[in-house]
Amino acid sequence: MGRKAGLILMALVLLGMAGFVSAHSITVDGDLNDWNAKTDTQSPNTWQLYSNDGEWVWKDATGDERTNFANPDPRVDITEFRITSDDQYFYFLIRFKDLDVVGQDGAPGIMITIDTDHTSGSGQTDFGFNSDTKVAQNGNANWEYQLLIDLANSNVTDGGTVYGDGKTVWNGGSPLDLIKVVNGQWTDISTSNDEFVASTSNNAVEVRILKSELGNPSTIRVELAVVRVNPSGDAWDISGQSDVLDAMTTTGPNTWDEVQDGYIDYYADIDISQVPFFSDLAVALAVVFGAVIIFRRR
Repeated sequence: MGRKAGLILMALVLLGMAGFVSAHSITVDGDLNDWNAKTDTQSPNTWQLYSNDGEWVWKDATGDERTNFANPDPRVDITEFRITSDDQYFYFLIRFKDLDVVGQDGAPGIMITIDTDHTSGSGQTDFGFNSDTKVAQNGNANWEYQLLIDLANSNVTDGGTVYGDGKTVWNGGSPLDLIKVVNGQWTDISTSNDEFVASTSNNAVEVRILKSELGNPSTIRVELAVVRVNPSGDAWDISGQSDVLDAMTTTGPNTWDEVQDGYIDYYADIDISQVPFFSDLAVALAVVFGAVIIFRRR
């Protein structure tokens, strides 16, 4: 067999093998077995990029939640926040110390703000659920998009899939909202491609959002906060104060230390290029290109 024929055969074999090389997709079903990073040695209130696993992980301190409604309040006590992606979707995982109830008054409301332009002062400042809380005071985390997950909504069942519908939850829509401001109004741009599942047995919520709905950003800047929510879709109110009970923050030892001024100043940047979000085709082409170089040198 000639060198050129051998190279072609090698390329075909490698292209066929590429089908076994998958981007890090997540099946949104409440089962956490497809999240790979082992975080046992990660320090609390830090984030870490697990490059080999394709996951960005924030590990939150436990027992740092505010106790205005229960003492302790493990239902809203965040333990981990993970992000990964494939060609089409962003995947989010939010874990709690004890997610004991969903679909009822007082279940958590999850708020993830997403800044895609990284321009100081550009974008929105308020967290959702009428939670009386804003993003960083310096304007560096003003958001273009905000993901709202209303676990108190009666349409949420343990282990059941909830889909986006492009209609805000406070107007009778799905308890999954991807908010963007359109013509001065908070507008839900989620579609049926977006989904989440809450699992009380795994104390976790898995979420999937189309990347294209966020404009396919290369880097996202995020903040995370949790409240308790009532059937009307509003946070349980703490009179004259922020209603956020736990948040991603390095300020402590209690979340109150972060939110007492009505702002959450901590945010994190996730550079999508630093984790293996490559498609099967991209992997195949890279492998074939490498093979070509090797054969040409012989």
